[in-house]
Amino acid sequence: MFGNDNNYGSSFFIPLFLGGVVGAGLALLFAPQSGKKMRRKIADMADDAKDYASTYAKKLG
Repeated sequence: MFGNDNNYGSSFFIPLFLGGVVGAGLALLFAPQSGKKMRRKIADMADDAKDYASTYAKKLG
């Protein structure tokens, strides 16, 4: 059914990863924390997501 289609893996994991990032961001926004701490966590999560996306893009290219 899927044969040698190498794009299947990337088309599955990218939306999965993005969904996880959005879910984690929403969890941080609704968690009871100080504004400064929450902004730091969101910035850290964004940096991690950027690093992961860059690494993944290099693997694909």
